[in-house]
Amino acid sequence: MVQSVIDLFNQLARNEFGFFARLKSVTELMTTQVPVISSEVTLGDVVGRKDPSTLNSLAVIDSAKGDLIGLLKHSTILRCLPRYLNTLKESDRDRSILTTNVCDLVSRQSPSLSPSATLLEALEILVRQDCEQILIYDDPHQIKGMITPGSFARAMLLYYRVFQQQQPLQRLRLVDLDSELSLDEIFCRGAQTARDVMSAPVAIASREPVATAITMMRDNRVRFLVVQDDNNQIVGVVSQNDILVALQPPVRPSLLDHKCALPAMVDLLASGQEATLSEPVTSIAKSRVITVAPTSLLSEALSRLIETERDVVVVQNEKQLLGTVSLSDVVRVFRTLMRLQTIKAN
Repeated sequence: MVQSVIDLFNQLARNEFGFFARLKSVTELMTTQVPVISSEVTLGDVVGRKDPSTLNSLAVIDSAKGDLIGLLKHSTILRCLPRYLNTLKESDRDRSILTTNVCDLVSRQSPSLSPSATLLEALEILVRQDCEQILIYDDPHQIKGMITPGSFARAMLLYYRVFQQQQPLQRLRLVDLDSELSLDEIFCRGAQTARDVMSAPVAIASREPVATAITMMRDNRVRFLVVQDDNNQIVGVVSQNDILVALQPPVRPSLLDHKCALPAMVDLLASGQEATLSEPVTSIAKSRVITVAPTSLLSEALSRLIETERDVVVVQNEKQLLGTVSLSDVVRVFRTLMRLQTIKAN
């Protein structure tokens, strides 16, 4: 029986549409606008006059065969940028790195899924491999799309904007998971505020050196740190991208190898040849601090993340650091929802 438009809108009005239950495959959330480049171009062709922070990861396509070679990751682009180009400190390496062919920098084992893959499959990959994107295709000649942590954040925000009725805050109980509650209702009860989804903060003192920041990122498996002064006041956020930019170009060209993870650089740079490593972390922290209260609706935190394209929103109460909300937290919550959906469907 075909559902009428009126019945559909009545379902929406009562929040009985089953938003999360209807999310089946990755095609529901993926973006079909995948930026691609030819295997013939150089890093200089990619960067051009663009602001590197505006560049996303790029799919590299074989210019002769037309099939996918791999991904030129955003982090790789940042790692290879010539730091002193067109300055008094410019060196031969600053110019030569721009002539590097993208095929020498591409990651050839990037995660991919079929268009028929479930969202839970994508979420498990994003969490376990800590990756920033998954390409969607069956045939490497025909890339269908790409899914990222931001895809899930935008889906959550869309849900909030459609079902924006003001309801009193409730708290989910374990017994509710075994009830007949819909996944939408479970989500509304269990993930309403920033406090509900935030992670424990990882903070670093502003006077600590950059090398310590890299070690802390490695040990805590995070991409950013909250920077605090001697009075425990938040003075900034330092991200992995900030460090990648600050370290370029390194003294040793071998450190440009994209296969070398950022945290491992601490061991490689132990000789102390990189002066940047001893600088205070506050000197390279470029990310603007965005804060929300713990009682702020999750929709506000999501809006701030998406609109500002920042790594993290800091949760604080009267200047006291309580936690952080990042796209990784959104992915974690969404994975829980999809796992619950699988259980309820069986």
